[in-house]
Amino acid sequence: MKEYKKLEKNALKYMYVISGIGIVVYGVIFLGIAANLWFGWFFPGIPHRRIVAGIVLALYAVLTVTKLVSPKILYHWYRYAINEEEINIRSGVFVKKTAIVPIERVQKIEMSRGPVERRYGLASVSVVTAGGDVDVQYLPAAEAEEIAASLKRKVSRIARGREVQA
Repeated sequence: MKEYKKLEKNALKYMYVISGIGIVVYGVIFLGIAANLWFGWFFPGIPHRRIVAGIVLALYAVLTVTKLVSPKILYHWYRYAINEEEINIRSGVFVKKTAIVPIERVQKIEMSRGPVERRYGLASVSVVTAGGDVDVQYLPAAEAEEIAASLKRKVSRIARGREVQA
């Protein structure tokens, strides 16, 4: 049986910061569009423009609530397990996803840390296969380094085993 690991609290803080940045960026866009519609600066001939501005503001409100709620849900549901045979990641807020990657299919392993991730001591490990990529996200940096090194050793061991058989 797989032992799935949960995320640490710093991951939740990081998710909220990223959501906050998204709320601000979307706010500038949505509020700019709504103000333009309301006051008729660029397109004064749009019929019922104030109703459309109200709809734009309502959409922004829904987006904001979603962005505020989704980090907690993602934090609750995100799990990962890595063993000798496979990488297994469960994620999703509204749509639950499970990604399973056999170790023998791994072609490349990368570790990344963006500026906000660095602020919270987090990192991501990307695993590339011929069938696509999978990311183990929101990891403490030391654990991400350990996972990347462990996966590289496992992939090297499998590659050496294939060379001996050939």
